Amino acid sequence: MNASSGPDDNISEISQPPTKPSASAKVDRASTPVKKEAKKKPKLIINILNTQYSVVREVAKKVFRFKVSLNAGCEWDLLWADTGVTADLLTKMKPYQKVNHYPAMSCLAKKNYLGRNLMRMRKTFPVEYNFFPPTWNLPRDTNEFRLQFEQGKCRMYIAKPEALCQGRGIFLFRSPDELDPNEHYVVQRYIKSPYLIDDLKFDLRIYVLVYGCDPLRIYIYNEGLARLATEEYEAPCKGNMKNLFIHLTNYAINKDSENFVFNTDSERTDVGHKRSLSFVWSYIDSHGGNSKLLRRKIKKSIVKTLCAVQPHLSHSYRMCQPNDLEDNMCFEILGFDILIDHKLKPWLLEVNHSPSFTTDTPFDHKVKRALVADTIRLLHMNSNNRVKYYQQKQEEINSRVLGRGQSKLTKEEKEELHKKALEERDKYELAHLGDYVRAYPDPKLNDKYGQYIAVAAKAWEEFYGYNKRATKTNERNGLKANDKNLLKSADKNSAKTGTLMKTIGKKSSALPNVKPSQRKFTPEKYNRAKCVNSKTYSRESRDKSTSILRPEDWPDVCARKVESEMPRSQAMNAAEARDRSKLVDEISQAKFRPIENSGAALEVFGRRVAGSLPKPHTKITMQINSNNEMKGCFRYVLV
Repeated sequence: MNASSGPDDNISEISQPPTKPSASAKVDRASTPVKKEAKKKPKLIINILNTQYSVVREVAKKVFRFKVSLNAGCEWDLLWADTGVTADLLTKMKPYQKVNHYPAMSCLAKKNYLGRNLMRMRKTFPVEYNFFPPTWNLPRDTNEFRLQFEQGKCRMYIAKPEALCQGRGIFLFRSPDELDPNEHYVVQRYIKSPYLIDDLKFDLRIYVLVYGCDPLRIYIYNEGLARLATEEYEAPCKGNMKNLFIHLTNYAINKDSENFVFNTDSERTDVGHKRSLSFVWSYIDSHGGNSKLLRRKIKKSIVKTLCAVQPHLSHSYRMCQPNDLEDNMCFEILGFDILIDHKLKPWLLEVNHSPSFTTDTPFDHKVKRALVADTIRLLHMNSNNRVKYYQQKQEEINSRVLGRGQSKLTKEEKEELHKKALEERDKYELAHLGDYVRAYPDPKLNDKYGQYIAVAAKAWEEFYGYNKRATKTNERNGLKANDKNLLKSADKNSAKTGTLMKTIGKKSSALPNVKPSQRKFTPEKYNRAKCVNSKTYSRESRDKSTSILRPEDWPDVCARKVESEMPRSQAMNAAEARDRSKLVDEISQAKFRPIENSGAALEVFGRRVAGSLPKPHTKITMQINSNNEMKGCFRYVLV
């Protein structure tokens, strides 16, 4: 059959009746060996139990011929879920399996974490990280946020709840008094001069694929969505602050407006309140703007955002899969929300780790179907990987039965395999990008982005405590001799407490609220630091307020302060020693008589000993010898 023959020609050839073979043909056929029928290639299995989007099922079944599974305990090659995945799931995954989330992507997806990570990077790179509005996490940053109102300028701010999405709970305000002090908000400065299309405010939903965290691999999809508000934009004022159809562009909010127009034609991307990115670029170019420059700025802001959290992503991934040399078991499609101002400067608003794949309109279906298809194609999935994995496991079992040990790979061999795997990935992915564009790694900017990752790694280690203990030790060693000996003279009247202070309280630093010039740690200074207004500190308020330290509680406060700066095991031992000393004092000062060795319940620093709780008139204590060692648990009653 010729290569140029069409499907109709094939059908005509197959439909012709077979001719009767000759005798010579029978002899030749008998002499030739019979070929075995090739085994069917096993199908890839996708588990979509935890996704509600039909477009994922459609693409997997119709485009890639996946076997669709809705069983939680079934074998699978690809797991697609709408919610994030846990570290426990990633730890139990097999090398051939893939999941569409990273366990630590909440460092970007949660608004408060995103603001905290970006603001931390802005302190080191104030110019490079100036692509997002100033952000404050309340109530933690309340004092810093209130400084914005002391400058005399009346600005507009927008408040967002930490854990909500789709525009729920968002409102505009001018004064911090309008906020509930007990609620947690992410507050940003409102951008009051946005770029408009048809006099409507809009933002861009840009889809970004993260398919590797060590090293970082970022792909940006060419097509996306422009979501328009449903009422003409006006600068925020007292009369329109509560009109969300003017100031918010969320589809979940504007679709309920009577002015919302659905796009019913997938080929017309310039009508309705949800349009395409390609239309926005052409609109900007036709109105005197430069869309290419704008796209380059957006690309850089996306890469910088992911560089700020790369250490966190890499650490969490390596903790779960330390032997994954290809770094390809997780991927994630992120939705970056970008707002453009009147100067064509892009502003990052937030990042969604589970962007919506609903297909309410033909245009939605066209964009999101192509996005899911290009993403799965880029994963380079092969059912033979599952077969090879189980064959390798069987070989390992057989070798152990025969007493043959398997040699472990050296560090150099692992690096060589890792390098080879990355080269193969690059070759495949660059040939199957589809509508994706690789944003990172970028040979021209790798050194510059590497600086951002290095600074982010240092900040992450300090914040999450991996170097916190060493940092605290260095700070304590640098304190003056007076600061180190503060707790030694905390309570000279109590010999036992003084001894305890000498054993566990040799090093200390001043309270965080006390200025460096006031480092002498005394009850008077402690109380003044606790008071919001120093004028309210008086003998009367000290006696009435339970939050003010009393003289008899001072030794206990000093001990607890020292324990809070110790390693956990050392702090537990110190707390037990302090509790034993207090019990010895109570037994010596009060008249107790032991009534029985009851084995009553005793709870010291969170550790529970089984037994029955005593009645209110009894007291649980310990029998302590001269060496301050516990001998047993007794119940005592007042005489």
